[in-house]
Amino acid sequence: MKTHLLARAVIQDAGHVLVAQARGFGHTFLPGGHIEPGEGMQAALARELSEELGLSVEVGRFLGVVEFWWTDQQGQKHHELNHLFSACSPQLRHDLPVASQEAHLSFDWVPLGQLDVRQLEPFPLRNLIREGAAHAWFASAVQ
Repeated sequence: MKTHLLARAVIQDAGHVLVAQARGFGHTFLPGGHIEPGEGMQAALARELSEELGLSVEVGRFLGVVEFWWTDQQGQKHHELNHLFSACSPQLRHDLPVASQEAHLSFDWVPLGQLDVRQLEPFPLRNLIREGAAHAWFASAVQ
């Protein structure tokens, strides 16, 4: 089993959340990515967002962790730990398109009520984002 340690951004504006989609896949996910060895989570997220969006994004408060297991097309099992932070930038608004700096990714603003339709993964994020929380989140899709 392969383990992934990830830092992800919850970027919201006017009832919309910014999601990423890898070309050729049907599901979406939050912007961010893998934490490099020796790198802090917030620094990793700032780096990933700069690489993906070409913008300086302010990483805010820690929101929680969502754990997820999945199997890829080759049958390899994966275990993800998604560390979630709020984030914002004056250049990120739901009424403006977001240009990807990475050819394999696209970004889109999704209304909170459409997270199921857009297949946001890991799926526990859908309700956590819609409901918001005053305390740190933890959700597991692991049985």
